[in-house]
Amino acid sequence: MRKVSIIIVSYNVRSYISHAIDSILKSDYNNFEIIVVDNNSYDGTCDHLKKKYKTIDVISNGTNVGFGKAVNQGAKHANGEYLFVLNPDTIIEEDTISKLIKFISMNKNIGVVGPKILNADGSLQLSCKRSFPTLKVALPKILGLDKIFPNSQWMGKYNLTYLDPSKNHTVDAISGSCMMISSSVFKKIGGFDEQFFMFGEDIDICLRIWKANFEVHYFSETKIVHYKGESVKTAPYDSRQAFYDSMDIFVDKHYSSTLSLVTRALISFGIRLNKFLASFNEKKSLFFSLFMDFSIISGSFSLAVYFRFSNFNPILDSHGLVPIVYVALWLLVYSYLQLYSRYILSYSRALIGTVVGFLLAVLFTYFFNQFAYSRLVIINASTMIALFLPGWRIFTHYLISRGYFRSVNHSKSLLFARKTIVLGSDSEGIRIAESILNRFDSGLDLIGYIDKNYPKESNSLPIPFLGKLMQARQLIYTHKINEIIFSSTSFSNKEILDFMDETRDLRLIYRMVPSEQDILLGKSNVEDIGGISFINIEYNFYQKLHKLSKRIFDIIISILFLIILFPIILSYIFFGRLVKIQFWGEAGIVINARIFKTKNKLIRDIPLLFDVLKGNISIVGSTLINSSENSPEILCKPGITGLERLKNVKLESETRKSAQHYYIQNQNLKLDVEIIIKTLLNG
Repeated sequence: MRKVSIIIVSYNVRSYISHAIDSILKSDYNNFEIIVVDNNSYDGTCDHLKKKYKTIDVISNGTNVGFGKAVNQGAKHANGEYLFVLNPDTIIEEDTISKLIKFISMNKNIGVVGPKILNADGSLQLSCKRSFPTLKVALPKILGLDKIFPNSQWMGKYNLTYLDPSKNHTVDAISGSCMMISSSVFKKIGGFDEQFFMFGEDIDICLRIWKANFEVHYFSETKIVHYKGESVKTAPYDSRQAFYDSMDIFVDKHYSSTLSLVTRALISFGIRLNKFLASFNEKKSLFFSLFMDFSIISGSFSLAVYFRFSNFNPILDSHGLVPIVYVALWLLVYSYLQLYSRYILSYSRALIGTVVGFLLAVLFTYFFNQFAYSRLVIINASTMIALFLPGWRIFTHYLISRGYFRSVNHSKSLLFARKTIVLGSDSEGIRIAESILNRFDSGLDLIGYIDKNYPKESNSLPIPFLGKLMQARQLIYTHKINEIIFSSTSFSNKEILDFMDETRDLRLIYRMVPSEQDILLGKSNVEDIGGISFINIEYNFYQKLHKLSKRIFDIIISILFLIILFPIILSYIFFGRLVKIQFWGEAGIVINARIFKTKNKLIRDIPLLFDVLKGNISIVGSTLINSSENSPEILCKPGITGLERLKNVKLESETRKSAQHYYIQNQNLKLDVEIIIKTLLNG
């Protein structure tokens, strides 16, 4: 059995590299050594590896020397007949190594081979087979024609999309994220070119392998999953710039002597054009949000002017300057609230920004008469903005929760949680489900389990058992599932990757959880003082600004509901349906209140809105506990609704305590709005 040296280059991927190594250790091929070359990680990767895996060789660099140089370092320590270069953010099948070894050893003309590579969503990673970036090959890609005509031999040449990914092929180049190469071939061509810091080194080595009269092959009979770009996320440099710098190095190295000055200029232009397009694509959510907000604000003012004057003359008379001033004012407010950076889809910030924009607009018209509109115009425009600006963000959250968008910058939502199933109902599957259920900010709505066979004690499972694996596709359709979480102890890596490959058309999100990983509740940050690490825990609920905004919010919402529900209140009072109750408030105080005598919870609690106005309770808070019960531990003011009501938890349970702790740590108007809406929807 030929020995294989597995070389992994790591940089701040502690949570991912354990997945990769664990998948290797499950391999059906056992004659291998693992060499990890760490490029000066600061997340504790080296200590973690040395502690958890006693048999692997860890090389620690004092600086980040780049991917190619690090692989060369590992190759110098390698004793294997073959080198298996593997990224740390990958998972391989149990038979990946054995099948690649068998394939490459069958033909001595093969210099390097790479497997089928899947993205985290189950789709094919196009870089696993591609052509060399000549002008003829790159032009259709730059123009986007490869996406329109993927099956065309000319248009789809760059990523060879016209080739059947389920069959083996001889190709120009494969991805450096996973490649099996003969040690002798690696030494013969001089290893990776170290002038490529990151990106481009895989295309370069494949070209040099071809020039050395060896072949490059794409092998479809085994798969890996690649969580692409995890190291790049923490890199202290511009990864996009690094990629296009590598392309320049590649062109200068291989084409400078063979191409004309004009052709080289065209290639250089193409590289920079592609860089610009990539930058634009990365920021498309920002541009889209700006476009939507601009359109809504300008459209709202135009309609408000028309409703007031039955024409657009005030706008035309100012040559459009006046509405531009107001639009700019609103956009500046939203920009200050980071709606175009960190919180693109925050509907709570959009609503707050609208209120602030309205107040500033009123002040603006008072001090600058030349830009003054009728107060009615400003009120009507602000009303429409308050409706539509958060509205399109709420609708986008809904689409995201249904799996239509994934790349948009958005926060986890209690209201629009992604429907999720767990594959595997063993002890690990139970651990995963219980951990998620205890997290109120997971953004996941656990629907149930799917497994190979029916569990022996399905009644003891924390979530329902939906059906067997053979019914998975039907169950995904029926329950409108967006996300799959795998129990790595119930399914082999091969089974997981096969499932991802078979369901790639369903637009699912796939996740695995390291067996040793714990999920922490709440938010915290670590601060080092005098060599001692302190954990600082923030409690939003106790901050003066949050308390003030919550009180104002309670008053406004209570008045609004009381006005809307006045006919119901009047009818119930007239028929004498009021019932006295007593419940615990803060600091052991007993609160006397009234509710309506009805089975409908929403109608029953309407009279409590008067107690909200008095300040005795909040709309959102802790559970109302009857005063006949023992005095409980109440961390925040009781509320008509809250996380405890949504979760339907029992008194004095651990879930109830965790719900209270989560709420006081994370309380904000967005969370309150989501809880209220979800309460109304649940009835």
